[in-house]
Amino acid sequence: MASASRRNISFKTVDQLTLRGWFYPAGDKSPVVILSHGLTGLKEQYLDNFAARFQAAGFASLVYDNRNFGASDGHPRFEVDGFKQVEDYHDAVTYVSTLSEVDADRIAIWGSSYSGGNVLQAASVDRRIKAVIAQVPFVAGSSVPGLIDLMPLIIADRSRISDGTPGALMTVVADTLADAQAGTAACVLPAEDAYRFFVQSETGPDAQWENKITLQSLFKLMKNEPRAYIERISPTPLLMVIAEEDTAVYVPTQMETFERAKEPKELLFLKGTGHFEPYSGDCFETNIEAQLKFLRTHLKD
Repeated sequence: MASASRRNISFKTVDQLTLRGWFYPAGDKSPVVILSHGLTGLKEQYLDNFAARFQAAGFASLVYDNRNFGASDGHPRFEVDGFKQVEDYHDAVTYVSTLSEVDADRIAIWGSSYSGGNVLQAASVDRRIKAVIAQVPFVAGSSVPGLIDLMPLIIADRSRISDGTPGALMTVVADTLADAQAGTAACVLPAEDAYRFFVQSETGPDAQWENKITLQSLFKLMKNEPRAYIERISPTPLLMVIAEEDTAVYVPTQMETFERAKEPKELLFLKGTGHFEPYSGDCFETNIEAQLKFLRTHLKD
């Protein structure tokens, strides 16, 4: 759902990378939502749907590719660094505050899956942020089974990188639908719904998602604990979206994290849905209406 009214943008990070994306204006001095994707995702993978709906409801949107992915700069390519991505949200807030169409006192940040954890961390310290939406958020590296078993490979990879050899890559999802349906592929997200989301989503000719992630990304992921910041988000309003049948993120840990959050907070619990369903279809409609209601409550005059 690309909008007829969006423009390409770019902004600098504190470490002088250029991140690129789209800005969706919504009138003069409007509130704004800043969005970036989860683990290896590109902005073309459904984020335009969210931005267009926000725009139609009177909320400007800034959507960008995470560093090392898509149209944005950064190396190593395909490396997910949640700690740097959190910092990039702060720089996105700084950038969007300079735009004449935006009311800098009404900024929300939005994240999903891995970036859902990023927004929890960013909102815990940056009071320029006036609302936060964490959709099916990653909240704890310690809750991901099997990661610690990769440590011998990770350490060996770090040694090779130190000697000047490019770091090892893994696949994000299964190579084929049959492998995904079997659920036994040696990849980060072996389930069928992950395969369908990443491989079968329509990105267009200018953005081709690649089934790659660095091994060092998983080293960073296992040390990342966004839930540790949850009690510090208040008084910024929080909406957390949790999918009952999420197999990519451990739901009991998400629920425990939400319970620890202080008011004001809201929970959208999507019964009978998996990790990737909130992006499209009927589940998207339920999801986006709840998100718009939340934004109207906390960002509209």
